[in-house]
Amino acid sequence: MLKLLLLSVCLALVGIPLWAARDAHPGRGLKRALVGVVMFNLLYVLLLRVVVPRLG
Repeated sequence: MLKLLLLSVCLALVGIPLWAARDAHPGRGLKRALVGVVMFNLLYVLLLRVVVPRLG
């Protein structure tokens, strides 16, 4: 499970820009990418604070 959490960072580094690049307007695509990164970071911190202590 810990390896999956670490791998999710690599997947997010590739997946979030790919998802945001579909937008026709560059400015809106950049905003979507930034919001996606912020949301991923919040979810990642939550997982690290809640899930990881229960695993170990």
